[in-house]
Formats: sequence, structure tokens, C-alpha cells
Amino acid sequence: MYVSTFSQFKYLLFTLVISGFLFSVPFLAQAQIANECSFSRTLEMGVDGEDVRCLQTFLNESGFVIAESGPGSPGNETSLFRTLTKDAVVRWQQERQVSPSSGVFGPVSQAAYLLDLIDNLETAVEEQTGVTTPTPKPEVAGAATSAQEEKRVQAAVLIEDAFQLVRDAEKQVEDFDEDEDDKADLEEDLRDVRYDLYDALQSFFDADYSESEDLAREVIEDARDVLEDAGGESDMSEAEDILDDVEDLYEEVEDAFETAEDNDDSVGDAEDMLDEARNLLDDAKDAFDDRNYRQAVSDALDAEEILEDAMDEIDITTQKDAERAVEDARDEYEDAQDDIDEADDDGEEVEEAEDFLNDANREIKRAEAAIDDRDWDDAMKLARKAEKLVDQAVDAIGGSDSQEDEAKDALDDAWDEYQDADDRVDDAEDDDDRGWEDARDLLDEAKDALQDAEDELDDEDWDDVLDYVDDAEDLIDEALDEL
Repeated sequence: MYVSTFSQFKYLLFTLVISGFLFSVPFLAQAQIANECSFSRTLEMGVDGEDVRCLQTFLNESGFVIAESGPGSPGNETSLFRTLTKDAVVRWQQERQVSPSSGVFGPVSQAAYLLDLIDNLETAVEEQTGVTTPTPKPEVAGAATSAQEEKRVQAAVLIEDAFQLVRDAEKQVEDFDEDEDDKADLEEDLRDVRYDLYDALQSFFDADYSESEDLAREVIEDARDVLEDAGGESDMSEAEDILDDVEDLYEEVEDAFETAEDNDDSVGDAEDMLDEARNLLDDAKDAFDDRNYRQAVSDALDAEEILEDAMDEIDITTQKDAERAVEDARDEYEDAQDDIDEADDDGEEVEEAEDFLNDANREIKRAEAAIDDRDWDDAMKLARKAEKLVDQAVDAIGGSDSQEDEAKDALDDAWDEYQDADDRVDDAEDDDDRGWEDARDLLDEAKDALQDAEDELDDEDWDDVLDYVDDAEDLIDEALDEL
């Protein structure tokens, strides 16, 4: 493809500027009119950092002097964003038609800065080579720009992101030392990404901004793949993954809230919490779009914490709760099976333990069937019952304790469960939550069953003790379900 001399020169120039190799090319050494800064956040009053110093240097070298002498003056730039820096940014924004000209150096201003840097360098090269071309003054979104000029800004922003990801991928591949063949494959993939990046740059300088934008997006995706294949993760990828996870959590909590309302279950302050989480998620998405990935992660994690609290407010058993409970019961069952097999190999008595474990397996299967029937509450109850049977199986390895000890332990545990449930019902009564009265009635029945168990214990009828304990525990579960 034929490319004009100046287009070739801009193509090379832009590549060198963004890649940081400008000073290694002797005849371009004097072409750098302004320093190259890397901005990953919004700069405004009160901000402190080396990116502020770089901004001050850029403003001073571009004629928007921070101060004639003292802190902020040329050669005496500082890391503090204060009134003088803000005033200089305002003057620069007004000249560059960035709206609003508020003195806040955010994403729109940073895109204008990138175009400013490119145009200044192009001018310097034209002066050295004698090659000129009419170039319209770039403007940025927020001013009275044309659709074509807005596309130019967007393409420039995406190319900058693409360069950053290529840099990150290059460093990650350079540090990759797990396998030479894999490293060679990564280096080949990286070369392909660079070629695509050059194509994106060429389209940009040919003013085909839509094509440049599409190619830059492909570069971002492919460079991110190389980075992750080499064992790294970009700030963009991390933020994107967290945003996706929290968005999924939001939908889960929202579904639980709507289900609870349909069933007239208690939802507490969940609605207000959902609104707050939604606002934070929207802020996170805005920060992500502005390439402020750290802020996006921070807002998303704040939203996640609120959503978890909101789920606690909603008195409903979700599909995820039931599936997790059944999965945990199955894991405990498999661990117990390993313990029993090992004990059997060692010649220990395991017959009673296997009986308990078989009962547990049956309850787990019933719980899985309840999930298939979308009966989450029943699945939870059966999973809890299976876990108790698994515990009994482990305790029975090598021969169980005496029936008396087993009955006493089971009764003690049941009384503990009763007391915990009684405390919860008291709290619900104080808060006048729906369902506390029915829960109280069920707990009264559970208490009666436990007292019957005490009587059977005195009569040394261990089987009846365990039967009454089972009845009491079922009533306690039903009482908690009413809350």
C-alpha cells in the first residue's frame, strides 16, 4: 500500500512517542516540545503526585506558565495541585476549547493533551524536515466539535490504552521463564499485536478514526490475552472481572428481594441498600469508562459489601444458599467416607459408622431432589440433617460411645440449638418482625419435646431420647423458617 512521506513520518513519530523511544532517535531528539505524561486518574485541587509535576512541566513548556518564579515556575515544578496549577489548567482548557473549563484535568482534558502532544511534535518535525501538510487544529468532546473530531478523540484514547497494555504485555513476556517454547509462542503473539497496533496508528494518521478505533479495540483484547497467558493481569481486566462479579451479585440480590416481597417475607432495609449499591455500581462503570480502574474497583467492592448486607436483610433461602448447603454436605460425606475406609483398612470397627453414612447419603439425595423441585427450604433442612448424620458416622468409627453418652450429647446439642433459636425469636418480637408469633408456638412445641427427652433420659430409654431430640430439632428449624 502506498503511503505518503509525511504519513509515514507521522506513523513512525507517533509510535516512537507513545513507546518511549523518542530520545533514542538522534534526528528526532529536538522534536520533543513537551514531556510525555501518563495519567491514570483525574487531577484536581488537593491531589499530590508525580503526575501533577509532569502536568506542571507540560503547562510551563506549552506557554501556560504556573508561576514566574518560586514553586511551580519553569524548572521548579512541584507535585502539588493547588490554585496556581488550577488557574493554568483553566487557561489551557479555554485555549483548547475544552468544556467545561473548570481547572479539573480529567479524561476529556487528558485526551486533548494527547492530541496536543502529537500536534506539537508533528510541527517540530515539519520544521526540521521541511515537509508540511495542512492539519486542522484538533478539538475534544465537550466543546462544539464535529462528529469526526469526536471520533478522533475516542480513537486517540483507545490507542493510548492499547499502547499501555502492549507495554504491560511486553514486560510480562520478558519476565516469563516457565517454558522456552511457551515464551516463544507468546513473543510471536506479541509481534502480531504490535503489527495490529501499527495498523491502528496508520488508520489514525490517515484520519480513518472509525477503523483506528476498531483496530485499537482488537489490540486491547489481544494484548490482554497475551498478558494473561504470560501470567499477568491488567488493571483493566481486574476491574472488568470485579465489575462483572458484583453486577451478577446485584442481580442475585435483586431477584431475592423481589421473591421475598412476593411472598410477603421480611426485607428490612434491603431496598435502600439495593439503591445505594446501584449508584455505586454506576459510579464504578463511569470510572471504568474514564480508565480510572482503581476507582472502579474501589466503588465495585463497596457495592459488593452493601449487597452482602442487603442479602442478610432479606429473609429468604435462595437457590445459591441451598446448592451451597448441599454441596457442603456432600463434601463432608466424602471426607467421612475416606476416614471410614482408612479406619476399616486399619482393622477398626466401622459397621455402625457406615450405617450412619448411608443414612446421610440418602438425605443428601433427597436434598438434591428438593433442589430439582426448586424447594430451597426443604433442601437446606435435608442438607443440615445429612451433616448431623455425617458427624455421627465419624464419631462411630472404632465403635461408638455408649448409647447413654450418645443420647446425652444429642440432647445437650438440641438444647443449645433451642436457646439460640429462642434468642432470635426474642429479637424478632422486639422488632415486631412478621412471623415471630408462629415461631414462638413452634419453639414451645420443641421445648416440650426436649422435656420429654429429658424424661426418657431419666428412664434410660436412649432410643426414645434420640427420637424426641429429632422431633425437637425439626420444630426448631421450622420456627427459624417462620422468621
